[in-house]
Amino acid sequence: MAYPTFICAYEKDHNPPLDAEADQWFKRARYLEKELGRWPEVVALYEKAIAKDHWKAMHNLAQLYRVGEPGTEKNPGIKINTVKMLELYERMVKLKVPLGYYNWAVIAENGRGVFKSDRMASSYMFQAAQLGSPLAQVRIGQYFAYELPRHKQDDDMAELYYRCAGAQDNPYAMEKTASFYDTAKENKPRSLFYYQRAASLGSARGLSYLSGAFEPIPSPVDNFGYQPDPRLHELYTDLWNQLDANPALRFPNLMKDHPLPAHPTQGFDAEHPDRRPEL
Repeated sequence: MAYPTFICAYEKDHNPPLDAEADQWFKRARYLEKELGRWPEVVALYEKAIAKDHWKAMHNLAQLYRVGEPGTEKNPGIKINTVKMLELYERMVKLKVPLGYYNWAVIAENGRGVFKSDRMASSYMFQAAQLGSPLAQVRIGQYFAYELPRHKQDDDMAELYYRCAGAQDNPYAMEKTASFYDTAKENKPRSLFYYQRAASLGSARGLSYLSGAFEPIPSPVDNFGYQPDPRLHELYTDLWNQLDANPALRFPNLMKDHPLPAHPTQGFDAEHPDRRPEL
């Protein structure tokens, strides 16, 4: 299969603008969904927003139709409805929303509501990546790094996709990029750099790895080869506890206020020991 030329695109540059009034309805729906689970109101608000092409509302409502939600006599739930889910994903694609292409790739890959088709899944996944979806970029990076036969794996191509994904404000993509640098590249400081980026955006996994990297008694599971540092271990453990108590917390100044120390053997980056990783 001939692969499209690599393009590093960012999702924010391709997402359609959101109508301001529709966005207020969307945010109200999100609150009712997360805090109260008032499903009829949630659906009604999402549908109002969708009428004004609010693609985030399309994605969220499609997710509810995909998994369903239990309800009560006074608060009816949401029944699984694959047809409505597909209609919403198709509408996202027509609006050229990167996440819409990614969603369609996933359902084609899994055969959820459509015939299972690896060819269709690959086509939509590459289109999603070229439109800047960090989820698609991570998925393609995973393909090149781990899923091809060993003699065909291409870490250099995988790195292009991972780095592009890791440069976006998506904690999951940052975590996956960090994992790639840890396992495939064995570049420990760059790996921890991405975990720190993810942590700044509220990643519990990122904070856990940071805490483990500086543990006073190094753990073979979490040790990235850094020198034990009780102060840093305590810092990241405390931030993890804060996030556990309030998952909405973010730490925007984390990288500025607490730059990572140089790795004992790899410096700030295994390929460029004296240069801090930059995006």
